[in-house]
Amino acid sequence: MFKQYRTFYTILSLILLSTVIVMVMYTVTINTSLTTVKEDIKTNNLNRMRFLIQNLDHNVGQLSMVATALETDSKVGLLPSIDLMDKYDQIKLIQDLTDKMKLQSFSEGWNNQISIYSSLLHQWIGSPSSDSSPPQATPDNQWTLETQSGQFVAYRIHPSYSIRVTFPQDNLRAMLSRSDSSSNNSFFYRKGDSVILSGYSGDDQVNELLPQLLPLLNNRMEGSEIITVGGIGYMVNFLQSDKLGWYLVDYLPLDEALRPIERTRNYFYAACAMLFMGGVVTALFLYRKVQIPILELLKGVRLLKHGDFSHRIVRRSHNEFDYLYINFNEMAAQIEDLIEKVYKEKIMSREALVKQLQAQINPHFLYNCLFFIDNMTRLGNDEAVTAMTQNLAQYFRYTTRLDKPTTTLEKELGVVGNYLNILCLRMERLNYEIRVPDSMKLLSVPKLLVQPLVENSVIHGIEKKQGEGLIRITGIEDTGHYQLIVEDDGIGMSGESIQQLMTRIKQPPGEEMGCALWNIGQRMQIYFDAPSRMEIEPSTLGGLCVILHWPKRKD
Repeated sequence: MFKQYRTFYTILSLILLSTVIVMVMYTVTINTSLTTVKEDIKTNNLNRMRFLIQNLDHNVGQLSMVATALETDSKVGLLPSIDLMDKYDQIKLIQDLTDKMKLQSFSEGWNNQISIYSSLLHQWIGSPSSDSSPPQATPDNQWTLETQSGQFVAYRIHPSYSIRVTFPQDNLRAMLSRSDSSSNNSFFYRKGDSVILSGYSGDDQVNELLPQLLPLLNNRMEGSEIITVGGIGYMVNFLQSDKLGWYLVDYLPLDEALRPIERTRNYFYAACAMLFMGGVVTALFLYRKVQIPILELLKGVRLLKHGDFSHRIVRRSHNEFDYLYINFNEMAAQIEDLIEKVYKEKIMSREALVKQLQAQINPHFLYNCLFFIDNMTRLGNDEAVTAMTQNLAQYFRYTTRLDKPTTTLEKELGVVGNYLNILCLRMERLNYEIRVPDSMKLLSVPKLLVQPLVENSVIHGIEKKQGEGLIRITGIEDTGHYQLIVEDDGIGMSGESIQQLMTRIKQPPGEEMGCALWNIGQRMQIYFDAPSRMEIEPSTLGGLCVILHWPKRKD
């Protein structure tokens, strides 16, 4: 299965591997870009926050310096003795201090208010008289947020007076509004105080962030963390003011900041998926239009290799392969015609050769029979002459039908029996036995396959021996082949003589050598399938044994 689709699977693997490599490289690149963008966002926001904190600390420091400068003013120096002045001087001093504090407030960039509390007069100078007296335990220049008024307050406490500088938290809110954008959100926070929000910040988001942010602020002046709230990741940067002690906190939804990059990444992944699917479709198209036609051609070539020349390709691809199919079919047809012609010529050649070999046997046998008749006539044995003449007539009626060079083994043995009967009339000491199973009698064999062997046994074995003679013909059927054994108890041959005889019958016969054994060997090779052979060996009867082997036909 895999071998058949190897090319298709290879193309798919290459497409998948290429897509995976590109996606991995792009993922590494996009992750690097995301990390770089996060670092840039963090750096930019911290730099912006540092600038805001520096501006805040500068303004708060300026307000603190106003209070310090008032302490050295000559008018303020008269406050410890204001109770010793008459009413007019007191009013004039209060008016001068009020004007001076208003001038100081206007000179600062922030909206602020400066006022002085006289412990001797128990009243505020430069602010409504309804304000409460300053706290006694407040450290100098420490800024606190008054919840009710929403003002940041810092005091300079003296025994006879106290200087108070205030500014509204709107100053911080305005600062946040100027620096924030639609994506950045900032707020001021100090533990124990309310949160100061900008115009872009939302109470809900801040309230959700604070529980996770508080543990991160402990003993830290600045930092940056990623906090997840409601499934949304926020980059939170914080920086503490040295003058106020409040934290400036900036939070940015990373999803919004990184959305363009993530959208580009998703588009790229979608494009890779579409390219992969396009590659799969292309591979399928190539498989259908190229691979399948090639497999069809390979199938045809394999069938031709195994001898099936009748195979034709009937598939139509509607492309250049149709031209190959047509040419393949024409080639297969030409090969089939050529093979049939060669096969027919081979059959005709074999039949001609068989008839030629058979024609060689007929004169040889005729010579022997005529010589026998001549001898019997000289001896006056008319009965033997008559029997020989009749059997010879039957023999030639049997052998002269060259249109059919084969017969059954039963008929062949019948001719051999007639021949041996004739010889028995001439030699009373000759005996013979024919033992062939019935399953072999209907086998098809070449004509005159056995008779020349019997003739040679009589002439070269029995006639040269004194006393009784025996010729035995035996048929044996094994699992895969047949054997026909012709043996006698004649004078036999030595082992060396048998080897020389086997060597001679493998060569074309000459004038000095008979052709009977060579003729039989050649006809067996032509008629029977390999491995068919003829063996000669000593017989257990004492003479010579000739064994014919041929395999069983599969059909």
